Amino acid sequence: MSMANVRGLATSREEGLVRQMDQSSSTASHNIEIGDLITIKAQCLCKAHAFSASRARSALPLKAACCHCTSCRRLTGSLYSTCALWPNPSEDLSGLKKYSFSKNIDTFFCETCSSKLFCRVSTLGPGAFVVTGALENAPGLVEYNSHMFVGDTIDGGASVWLPRYENSEPVKRWKEARGSEELPLDWPTPKAIPASRHRAKAFPAVTPFHCHCKGVQLSLRSAADLKADPAKESTSSCINPETLKFKASSDSCDSCRLTFGSDVSAWTYSPLTHIDFASGDKSTSRTSEFPQTLAALKQAVTTAEGKDPRLGTLAVYNSSPEVERYFCSTCSACIFYAVHDREGMVDIAIGLLDHPDGARAEGLLAWSYGRVGWELDVAGGWREKLVASAKKLSKEWISLNHGDST
Repeated sequence: MSMANVRGLATSREEGLVRQMDQSSSTASHNIEIGDLITIKAQCLCKAHAFSASRARSALPLKAACCHCTSCRRLTGSLYSTCALWPNPSEDLSGLKKYSFSKNIDTFFCETCSSKLFCRVSTLGPGAFVVTGALENAPGLVEYNSHMFVGDTIDGGASVWLPRYENSEPVKRWKEARGSEELPLDWPTPKAIPASRHRAKAFPAVTPFHCHCKGVQLSLRSAADLKADPAKESTSSCINPETLKFKASSDSCDSCRLTFGSDVSAWTYSPLTHIDFASGDKSTSRTSEFPQTLAALKQAVTTAEGKDPRLGTLAVYNSSPEVERYFCSTCSACIFYAVHDREGMVDIAIGLLDHPDGARAEGLLAWSYGRVGWELDVAGGWREKLVASAKKLSKEWISLNHGDST
């Protein structure tokens, strides 16, 4: 769906999100017996903000609603966003930075590390909805129970590998808001795309990417002009040697989860030489004006004076030694991940890409379907089942649609 269409649907989209959250609120408001209470915890990556609330075991799991709309993808950098009703209706969120996502919806995040934590809907009262990526991995804590605005993805986005059943009942997949056209579990219908199409060279030459508030607006040039060189880390590790598409993968590591607010995040990998300012000349033959080294990128973003205005609201957080996470300081969207043992290369949050193929941008990216990184981080908790489902269903999807695996 084009951004023009997204803007045109702004009112219905907001109303749909409100209905979705209202449904989560109503299903969680049944009477709870006193006793056997457990403590539910949520926190940000840098641990500057931590929250806890009590809930009876009998009221678990928390029912989480997934939104795949273009706006949520731009807000988080992930392929989808998920939230559930927070048990404490009077939670104090004054210590968090607030972003006005829409007329009636505010989101709250850590100003230091950009972790997404909560949202509030003015039409539903003072209660808060917690972003599930901020929650601990306690067994049986959360269950996905619906998907909305799946139609925005064009290609199905992450919905093709997220859980399809809840207590043996199909999880509703709405094309737009709750109550809109219901999509079948196999939407988009398997097309048996020939392997030759799947292995076609990367396109288009330039793909724009930006955050929700558009404080960060950049572009990614395809790797069609490169060849995977085993001697160069910046190309051999991030490019499919056959199609010259940038590699892409799903990730379940705790740090990325907390940063995105998404239980399963998605990254692609690119040399800095192929990132440019959106306002610049997008000729694939010219040298990019964007910083060409990780040191130069960090210096450009953190400089106190003379910051290039084209960097916009791009900010950085050092999550560990020699690791930087770049984000929008206004709306909190994840932008880049950089680690200094991979000089000249960054990970790019896939949810930001505005690609004609859809949310997964398969014309530009070569996905590692059937794999999810950092599985040990979800072992023993509620996300273990989620990640196992993502591996299984994504492998099935690629088999049905392409007849092979990347």
